[in-house]
Amino acid sequence: MSASTPKRVLIVEDRDSDARLILAELKSAGFQMSWTRVETETDYLAQLDPAPDLILADYNLPTFGAHRALRILRERGLDIPLIIVSGSIGEDLAVEAMLEGAADYLLKDRLGRMGQAVSQALTQKRLRDLKHDAEEALKVTETRLQQLVSTTPAVIYALQIEGSGYVPTWVSQSIERLTGFCEAEASSQEWWQAQVHPEDRERALDIMPALLADESCTVEYRFRCRDGSYRWVLDEKRLIRDAAGNPAEIVGSWLDITERKRLEEQFRQSQKMEAVGRLAGGIAHDFNNLLTVIMGYSEIALEGLRQGDPLRDAIEEIGKASTRAAALTRQLLAFSRRQMLVPAVVDFNALLFEIEKMLSRLIGEDVELTIRPAHGLWAVKVDPGQMEQVVMNLVINARDAMPRGGKLTIETANVELDESYVKLRPEAHAGGHVRVSVSDTGCGMDAATRARAFEPFFTTKSPDQGTGLGLATVYGIVTQSGGHIELYSEPELGTTFKIYIPRDRGGASPLEPRSGPATSVRGSETVFLVEDEAPVRSLARMVLESNGYHVLEADQPHAALQLFEQLGDPVQLLITDVVMPHMSGRQLAERLQPLRPEMKVLFVSGYTDDAVVRHGILDAGTPFLQKPFTPAALAQKVRAVLDK
Repeated sequence: MSASTPKRVLIVEDRDSDARLILAELKSAGFQMSWTRVETETDYLAQLDPAPDLILADYNLPTFGAHRALRILRERGLDIPLIIVSGSIGEDLAVEAMLEGAADYLLKDRLGRMGQAVSQALTQKRLRDLKHDAEEALKVTETRLQQLVSTTPAVIYALQIEGSGYVPTWVSQSIERLTGFCEAEASSQEWWQAQVHPEDRERALDIMPALLADESCTVEYRFRCRDGSYRWVLDEKRLIRDAAGNPAEIVGSWLDITERKRLEEQFRQSQKMEAVGRLAGGIAHDFNNLLTVIMGYSEIALEGLRQGDPLRDAIEEIGKASTRAAALTRQLLAFSRRQMLVPAVVDFNALLFEIEKMLSRLIGEDVELTIRPAHGLWAVKVDPGQMEQVVMNLVINARDAMPRGGKLTIETANVELDESYVKLRPEAHAGGHVRVSVSDTGCGMDAATRARAFEPFFTTKSPDQGTGLGLATVYGIVTQSGGHIELYSEPELGTTFKIYIPRDRGGASPLEPRSGPATSVRGSETVFLVEDEAPVRSLARMVLESNGYHVLEADQPHAALQLFEQLGDPVQLLITDVVMPHMSGRQLAERLQPLRPEMKVLFVSGYTDDAVVRHGILDAGTPFLQKPFTPAALAQKVRAVLDK
């Protein structure tokens, strides 16, 4: 069906026979349509919504006619083609009807022109519609263009080409917002050239070859503002040719990209520092292993040499060089952290309580905040402001991981890190540390996310939520403060960050609790160790065996089940990690304990005991050892569980 074929026709006629005569003429002209006949104004009004495609109206009806029908269309602003079909109409009335908006008029005894009249009326209507749509679209485009020019941060301009040069002929008002110069000042080529940074001038001005070749070009350069400062602009130009094809005008825009340039520079610096940090970390890990061997065998060799042996001096020099190399490795690990710190002796418990109200405001009412301070916490020497930033960044990260609310716990503790712990973590140092743990009940992280959590600009949040710099900042501050940070997280099990800051021994610190008399931690029982992290498993086995225990081990729960069923000897203690692939430590213990009812269980996890209990993995009071643990802590905990 073509655009000139009516789909719905309204006939204003009081005689049904005349209406059918009109319809027969339309059908003979090839039109197929639905139709409705009315003869009163009320019925006519009812048929105007939805509007018909065509109206055929008798001029004179007893109570209604084409004259009134036309006026109603005009009053309602309806553009519906109306053709008068009447038995008799004078020329004057016909002209008047056409002036009022009738598309055509026909006499009932001369309907041969019906098809042509209808086609012309519908075609004229379609042309009017197209014109109206085009005018409306033009208005919208003009309005949008005006809004764009007035509100866009970019400066729009036009340059008239004259010979080999050009003079600005128009520039938008946003030039003042960008540069501080007004439109009148920006109307000459000399002014524009004078503001371009001298180092960028040649690149910024030599654009005609590119324009002539590609019709457009883009160039970045620094532009001097009224206050004397320079801002980076992205200048995009397009060539306009005249009817003869000759270059006539250049239209373009300046966009302020100063912030983007600054961020790009920061990103390049972060990438460089991250690359150096990764390289240093890899080198330090391997190098420390080599140094351990060199220093260890140097000491063994020295013990076998008598005083005065000529080799002693040489081997002692090897030992000294190894010590210096170890110090150099630590310096490599600290590289790339350029913040200026103002350290002071700080009580971390006091720092947390000072910012508690601010933290509560940060997380909102749907997150429950709990601070668990350790009694007799050691002092640390850090920049208080930077440490507040560390805590706030971790709290914000936790809040974003709990969009529907949850629990956030901050805990402090005194811990001793020994050489065994340090060997597995090149960034750590042995000795007393204050540990600050920040645990949430949020969505957690998978392995891929954990591996990149501290990378600059890496984020799983939307652009309006985060920049990806929060955890990178935490890592940098903690590292530069001489500490280190560890991350424990699993999907749907929340996240725990643990910060370790060396205790300060330079001034007065809280009194340490007095230790009771030393008791033996040795034993001869059989211990079944299930741990999916090979380095942790190896360390635990070494500690247990060195204290006299018989150790059986498995690297994952299913292997543990198979091995356990084959055992004939009794097992006194099961040590299992809480979070492991395919099966949790609690589930493993529930399956093994019926086979050995007398067997006791010690759970181990990177989460704090409070976080593990909150997640429902363990019951309160269940024997639990938090990672990272020292060999002494493991030995003491094992003995305590066995003796309980």
